[in-house]
Amino acid sequence: MAYLLIPIDLIALNLGLDDIAFMSELRNLESPICKAYYKGILRQKMELHTNIVQAAKNGSNPAQEQIIKMLDRITGQIRYGIR
Repeated sequence: MAYLLIPIDLIALNLGLDDIAFMSELRNLESPICKAYYKGILRQKMELHTNIVQAAKNGSNPAQEQIIKMLDRITGQIRYGIR
C-alpha cells in the first residue's frame, strides 16, 4: 500500500489499527509494519529516481537539474553526516 502511495490513515484502517498505533509502529525501526511500509516507499522512490535518471540521460534539462540537486544532497550526507 505504501508503494501505491495510499495515505497512512487508510493503511492503518486496512490493517485494523488506529492512526496512533500505526504511527507508533512506523517509529519502531524493528517493527515488521515499519519495515514493510518503508520497503514500499523505497521501492516507489527507486522507480521515480530511475525515471529521472533516464530522462536526464535523454537530455531533459529539468531532470538534469533534479539529478544535480540529488547528487549534492547525497554528497552532503557523506561529507557532513546523514540528515
